[in-house]
Amino acid sequence: MNGKVGVVVSANASTARFGVRVAGEAKALALRPANLEPAAEAVAVGRLVLKAAEWSPQSHKLFPTAARKRAVEVMRLGYLIAWDEERFDSREGAAPELADIWRGFVLPRVVVR
Repeated sequence: MNGKVGVVVSANASTARFGVRVAGEAKALALRPANLEPAAEAVAVGRLVLKAAEWSPQSHKLFPTAARKRAVEVMRLGYLIAWDEERFDSREGAAPELADIWRGFVLPRVVVR
């Protein structure tokens, strides 16, 4: 309606005609930093919650003490497996990429709140 605000005042279903009254100019919504601040805070909190939902090295400090201790125990187990000389004798007893995979895929599924 070219920047105008219209109000439907009548409608006829059989003819599909509508009566519209022009109410005035459409006003632009004024977005100022003052009224965007609460929304920005809510977005920041939401991002923090999503980021902390699953364990990662970056979210480790956001987990409770018991969960952090569990992460350390499980990671130690991953290192023991990765550096087991009997398993990886062809690789001189070391598979450091296994520790990376363990940290990236096992820990997030084992360490919970």
